[in-house]
Order: sequence, then structure tokens, then C-alpha cells
Amino acid sequence: MTKGALLFAFDSEINYTKLAVECAKRIKQYLGLPCTLITDRKLATDIFDQQIIIPKPENTNKRFWHDTEQTTAWYNFGRNKAIDVTPYDRTLLVDIDYMVNSDTLLSAIDCSQPFLCHQTIQNIAQPSSKIMTFGSKNTQMWWATVVIFDRSQFSVDVFDCWKMVEQNYQHYANLFGFDYGTFRNDFALSIALLIANGNVVPSQCAIPWPLFNADSDIPVSYKDNTWWIDYNMLERNKLRPKKICVHTQDIHVIGKSYLEKIYAL
Repeated sequence: MTKGALLFAFDSEINYTKLAVECAKRIKQYLGLPCTLITDRKLATDIFDQQIIIPKPENTNKRFWHDTEQTTAWYNFGRNKAIDVTPYDRTLLVDIDYMVNSDTLLSAIDCSQPFLCHQTIQNIAQPSSKIMTFGSKNTQMWWATVVIFDRSQFSVDVFDCWKMVEQNYQHYANLFGFDYGTFRNDFALSIALLIANGNVVPSQCAIPWPLFNADSDIPVSYKDNTWWIDYNMLERNKLRPKKICVHTQDIHVIGKSYLEKIYAL
């Protein structure tokens, strides 16, 4: 069985392909997996074992980033085609702003569960994790940041449903009671998993630890193989500056500008 990582990256005002290169370096360093890039133009790098060139998605979102106080294009359509383009039997599909700092994901990649993703989430500056919901039905959220899948029928069903939800996003937004103005893969995946699992919460698909996020309004820096995260904590009715240092914890760094500074773009 072949195993590897799949990254999608399409440049906008943010240099996503450069961030994908750095993400691939960390995947190879800590997980020892081959990496394939899905993009719209070939990059002059040998970090990827394969580069699969496809057209840039015609549809795009606009997203406001707190770290830059700007709104930029966000090409997040078409990730549900991952099962069609992956060259691997078992695939780690990961956002390029997810920083791998350990080999923790190998236990999930090596297990026999056909499809895995995060159900719980935790802000890196908070003491506990939680399950979030969305829409007027309070549907449980599943996160598309890190997805592990094989070529089983269940995985095929999930991706088929994911495609269906994206193609009929306004319809599902009306059904589940959320705003369809911005397409969210997290919403689409959550609905797809529910449908593919017979409208029963797919607890068997949960990665058994939370997705750790550093939100876009939390400054992140990197020095001497250590991630430094700055935040404010309310103590005795006053906000006091705090700092977390992280060595071996995988982190989803939502503030792209901090990653751009770290990699000196």
C-alpha cells in the first residue's frame, strides 16, 4: 500500500505555493512521506515527488484576515477531487498552513479506519478542546484541515457527497440554516460525512486528539526550531501578554502573514 501527502495550492495575493513547499519539507522531515502538489503551474523545486497541474478553480471566495486586516482571494473549491487525483492508496490531505512538528499523525495514517479527520478543535492558547456546531440545526462540525482517507467505498461515498454539497451549496445552506455567501469546506465535509454515514454522527471517523489552531489574530514566530505564540490572557480584569513556546505540537497557523514572514517571502 502506497502512502503519501497531498497538498492543494493556488496563489492569490498570498503566495500559497511557497507555503506548500515549506509544508512539504516538514511532512518529509517528521512523517517521512512523499508529497504531491496540486496546482496550476509547475514550480521549480524538487521537494515534491509529483506535481499535478490542473486549472485554477474558476470560483473563488474572498476572506478577511485579521493578521493583515485585508481581504484576499481564497481558492478553496475543488478539494473534494482529492480522491480522484491522489497517486496514493492512503492519503494525508492537509492544508498548507498546517505545520507538522511531530510524527503524531503517523498513528492515524497507519491505522485501518478508512476515513479520518478532526472533530474536536482547540485554540492553542486555551486550556481545553471543544466540538463546534454550525447552522440553525447545530450540526456537529468536522474539519477539512487534516483529512486521511483510503480508496474504500466509504471514502468514495464521502467524497461523492462532498462534491454534491459543493455543487448544490445554496440548497444545503438552506437545509442546514447557514450563510452560503462564503463556501466552507468544513461545512461541506461535515454534511458529506453525515450523509455517507446514514445520517448518524460518524464518531468512528474522528482523529482522537484535537486540531490545535493559532487564530489569525494571534502572532506566531519561529526561531531555533521553536514556534512562539503571543496572546493576551484576562487576569484580574486586565489583559496580560503571554507567550507559548511549542516544539513538538502540530499547529494550524491561520495567520498566513506570519508564515510569510517566517519563510521570508
